[in-house]
Amino acid sequence: MTPFVLFLCSLGLLAGSTVKGVVGIGLPLVAVPLLTMLVSLKTAVALTTVPIVASNLMQSFQGGRFLPMLRRFWPLLLPLFVSILFAVRLLVVLPERVLDLVIGLAVIAFPVFISLRPTLRLAKRHEIWLNPLVGLLSGLLGGISTFYGPPLMLYVFGMRMPKEEFIPAISLMYTVAGVGLLLGLWLMNVASHAELGLSVLMLLPTGLGMWLGRYVHVQLSERNFQRVLLGVYIATGITFLVNAALRG
Repeated sequence: MTPFVLFLCSLGLLAGSTVKGVVGIGLPLVAVPLLTMLVSLKTAVALTTVPIVASNLMQSFQGGRFLPMLRRFWPLLLPLFVSILFAVRLLVVLPERVLDLVIGLAVIAFPVFISLRPTLRLAKRHEIWLNPLVGLLSGLLGGISTFYGPPLMLYVFGMRMPKEEFIPAISLMYTVAGVGLLLGLWLMNVASHAELGLSVLMLLPTGLGMWLGRYVHVQLSERNFQRVLLGVYIATGITFLVNAALRG
């Protein structure tokens, strides 16, 4: 990897972390597709893993809601961690085009449907069985493709949390998934020590992007936050669909 390629990768991390600072999601979903234009998927995943864990850990404490979210979602977090840790060995075994197509359609369709039905939301009483199911599904998908985010995104979006709860909740889930993915990459020798070392270096543009995004976040009203969030979901889904078309 040349210094110029590394610089371009840092710009991808800057873009993804800025989006994440604004709405609480988007770092891997923005950065990984950009990085795969420069490096292999496995290298892109390795470069983004440490920034993902660090940025999500920081946001999971936002507003002092870490412990309440941990108590509420631990039945999701445990199967998420275990399944992603062991599913990493299946990384890129499934056709990437099929995964991109399915994820892209789901990420676009579900939030749009929810937004058109403002009274529709996932009832809290269903969390007792949805938490472990979503955790397991997200972990398996994350290990196979590195994209553990979409099922978690759709699940939390359907709860219609206010922005000050949405960000720590989704960030806690992403932290656990990111740690599982990082350990899996290391234990299964999927990523080299050099790539993981460069991932630490990527904390610099990530920190800058998070700061920029947080500045924008505090300026947003709740209504505008939901609009921006929906826009990020749609843009993310389109990215997956474009990747599927290019691979076809």
